[in-house]
Amino acid sequence: MIKRFPRIVAAQRLQTLLLVTALVALILGSLLMSDLVRNFRSVVVSDANKSLSNALRELTDAEKNWSRKHSSRESPPQRETLDRALRLVSYDVLRSYPDVEGGFFLDGEPIGHSFPIYTEPGSALKQPSIEREAVLTCLAESRFNRRIGRQVFDDGRDLVVVSALAAPSGEPAVWGLKRYLDFNSTSRLIHQFALGGLMLVSLASIGAVLWLSFGMQRGFAAIQAGLVHLRSDLNYRLPDQHHELSAIVGAINEMAESRRKLEADLRREDRLRVMGRVVAGIAHEIRNPLNSIRLIIQVIERRLRRQNAGAEEAALLTAEIDRLDKLLNSLLVFRADEPGRMYRQPILPILERSMALVRPQVEDRGIVTDLSAVAELEATVDGDHLQQAMMNLLLNAIDAAGRGGHIQVSAQRNDGHVEIDVQDSGPGLGSEEQERLFEAFYTTKSSGTGMGLAVTRTLLEKMGCNILYVGSDPGAHFRILLPTGAPANG
Repeated sequence: MIKRFPRIVAAQRLQTLLLVTALVALILGSLLMSDLVRNFRSVVVSDANKSLSNALRELTDAEKNWSRKHSSRESPPQRETLDRALRLVSYDVLRSYPDVEGGFFLDGEPIGHSFPIYTEPGSALKQPSIEREAVLTCLAESRFNRRIGRQVFDDGRDLVVVSALAAPSGEPAVWGLKRYLDFNSTSRLIHQFALGGLMLVSLASIGAVLWLSFGMQRGFAAIQAGLVHLRSDLNYRLPDQHHELSAIVGAINEMAESRRKLEADLRREDRLRVMGRVVAGIAHEIRNPLNSIRLIIQVIERRLRRQNAGAEEAALLTAEIDRLDKLLNSLLVFRADEPGRMYRQPILPILERSMALVRPQVEDRGIVTDLSAVAELEATVDGDHLQQAMMNLLLNAIDAAGRGGHIQVSAQRNDGHVEIDVQDSGPGLGSEEQERLFEAFYTTKSSGTGMGLAVTRTLLEKMGCNILYVGSDPGAHFRILLPTGAPANG
C-alpha cells in the first residue's frame, strides 16, 4: 500500500488553516479598525466638548467671584487692568485642563486670554482671526439657544474644538478652545489610506501564500495518485507541476523510468538465466549423440567413397551436423560458468579478422565496406568473444544492407572507452523492433533463429562490455563500448 505523506501534508494543512484564520482575523480587524478610525474623530470631539463645558462653568463661577470682590470700587477698572486681572483668573482655572486655552469675551473682543500649559501667568496672547470668528459664532449660537455654543473646524492640519457661553449684556462671556495637532480630515484620510494599503498588502500576501499552499496540496494529491498508478503501470508518468513540486515530480518520473528499465533488464536477465540453464543442458545432451552420429557418418562416407556411391549425400549430412554443432556452441554461450580469456590487446586486428571472414558474403552481394580505426587502440577483452560478437553484427548488417549496400565499421577512444560502431545502409529498425532487439529467439527474418544479437550481448556483458542501438539514420547503427582498464584475471 502506498504510504501517504503524513507529516508534510499535515503541516501543510495546519499552515493553511492558520493562514485562513489569520486572513479572517485580518479582515475582521480591518473592519473594526476602519470603524474605530471613522468614529475616533467624534469620540475626540465629544471628549473635548465635555472638557470645555466644565472649563466654561468654572470660568463663569470664577469671574462672578472676582466681580463680587471688586464690586465696591467707585468706577469700573480700565480694559487693560481688567484684562490683566482676568488673565490671572482664567490661568488659575484652565491650568487644570490640559491643552485648553480660553478666557473671556467683552464687546466682541477677547479679554483675559490665557493658555496655562504653554505660557506663564499674566502672559499676553493674540487670538488668530479664525479662532475669533469661531468664538463669535459660538456666542451667537449660545445667545440664540441659551446654552453653550459649539464649533468644530480644521485649521491647516489641526482639529480645533471651540465652545462659548454668552453672558448678559455688559458682562464678560466665557470661551474655551482645544486644539488637536495633525488631526484634521485630510490627515485622517491619509492615515486611513495608509492603513488600508497595509491591509491590502497583508491580504495580498496571505492570499498568495494560500494560493501556493492549495497548489502544493493539489500537487501532493497528484503525486500520491501518480504513485498509486505507477504500481500497476510502469509506463505511466506524473504530469508536470508548475510550482515548487516540479523538481520532485521530475525526480519521481526519472526514478520510474529507471525502474522500468531496471525491471526490463532483470526480466531479460532472468529469462536468459533460466534459458541458459535449460539450453545448456539440452545442448550438452544433444552434443554427445551428435558426435556419435558424425563419427558413424564419417565411417559410412569412407566406405561409400571406395564404392563411388553416396559420397555427396554423406557430405551434406556432415555439413548439416556441423551447422547444428555451431548452433549448440552458440547456445552454450548462455552458461554462466563459461570461462573467459580477458587481457589487454589491440582492437584493430580483431576487426580486420572479422571483416575478412565475411568478405565472401560481402563480395557476393556487391556491398561496399569501410573500416576506420587506428592501430594504437587497445582494450581489455576476450578476443574470441569480441570476434564472434562482431561477426554476428556484420552478418546482420550484410542482410540489412542488401545488394549494392554499404557497411561502415569504425573504432575510436571516447571518455575512457573504446567505441566500435557498425552501421549499415539498410532500412533501419522500428520502435517495436528496437524494444525487443536483444531478446533471445526474437527475429524479423523468415529464416533467422533470433539468437545472433542475444548471443552478441551476452558475450559482451561477460567481458564487462556493453552494446547499444544508436539509431536508424540512414540504417541500423550499433555501438560496442569496450573497457580500457587493467587486464582481468583469468
